Amino acid sequence: MRSAAQIAGNVIIGIVFVVLGGVALELATRIAEAPRGADRDPPRPLPSKERVENFVRNLVVAFDHKYTYDELIRIFPLMQDQLRYRPWIQIGNADHSNPFSIVENGIRKSVAGCEGADKKPKVVWFFGGSTTYGIGVPWWETIPSKFVEQAERGGVCVTAINFGVPYHYSRQEAVYFATRLMNEPAPDAVVFLDGLNEFFQPGSSIRAEPFFTPTLDKLVPIGPDPSRNTSLEARAPGLWTGVTSFFRNLRMLRWLGLSQGAATNALQEENYSNRNPPPSKELSNDEQVARAIVDRYIATRDFISKTCKAYGVKCFQFLQPVAALDYQPPESEVVTEEARKLPEPAGRFVAGYSLMREAFRSGDDAPCDAAEKGLTSLDLSSLFKSYEGIPYVDYGHYAPRANKLIAGEIFGCVSAKP
Repeated sequence: MRSAAQIAGNVIIGIVFVVLGGVALELATRIAEAPRGADRDPPRPLPSKERVENFVRNLVVAFDHKYTYDELIRIFPLMQDQLRYRPWIQIGNADHSNPFSIVENGIRKSVAGCEGADKKPKVVWFFGGSTTYGIGVPWWETIPSKFVEQAERGGVCVTAINFGVPYHYSRQEAVYFATRLMNEPAPDAVVFLDGLNEFFQPGSSIRAEPFFTPTLDKLVPIGPDPSRNTSLEARAPGLWTGVTSFFRNLRMLRWLGLSQGAATNALQEENYSNRNPPPSKELSNDEQVARAIVDRYIATRDFISKTCKAYGVKCFQFLQPVAALDYQPPESEVVTEEARKLPEPAGRFVAGYSLMREAFRSGDDAPCDAAEKGLTSLDLSSLFKSYEGIPYVDYGHYAPRANKLIAGEIFGCVSAKP
């Protein structure tokens, strides 16, 4: 017959496993739900009915009246991003299919060119953030799709691969580019479209990490501290270590907000968001933050250039337009109002693009005519200076005709280089 001590021990062990199981289930559920709200801006008051109506009326103009007010209310949500975890790049596109957006194997569909052509198509890879992906427009209206149409008009047979992923910026695109080169044949040309996310998520740029790192970092369990072993732990490593680890992890869950209980100031102080610059005296104003971002950008550009030379690939990096500069909107335009008028982030874009333009001007006078392999850089940031209509569908994503303009400039440069 078992002793009372054995029975009590078994009861304790049973209770521990039941509690651990409950905590594990809760943690798994929270992890599954975390990306939905990860590192998003804090909740804002709902916009007024009048503002929503003005926004949709702006979309009608941005789409050049191709869709009605009622049609845009129905289809606009179908053209937004859907994200999931992807190896090496942390966040990638989730596969989905609807009449306006198709993603297969993490790649958004582009227009197929070369129909009926006998010659082998040129393969062009496109890397960028949500503007390259094409948030807010149908898959056939994205920059890669418009590039294919421009190429067909020029008698060039092209297959465009849209590797654009929302939240990606130049450093993350470089990693994505490198992983693709290791897995498949090098393309004929590679296009990088950058600028918006460099400054819209300054924490990512300056820390040189993907945007969702703060959230995912919280979800990795904290291991035991070997320096805190006691003689009791040494005598009874099984049950005692399990119990102490459980309470240590329970404390961690409370710190992370995944379980009820007060959080400690120590871990709260470690929380951060890549939507903001790292706290530092050296990053106390827009100019200092912009300089730090541009320094990282240039270092990434050097890496991309060397990689392109090593693989013998023609590569192109374009500085994209943003609403805070060289854009004169109609008086009734509300879709880009915050990006243009709020000191944060408008001031950072003004300071940052001043430096970026200098970096792009430091190259050749006619960069697209250069014959050597490597990276060609071209400034497209003033492209919408005389735009008639509204080139944006929200704070920074482009309307179909704006995508067509950008694709035309990109094709002109890519096709000019031997």
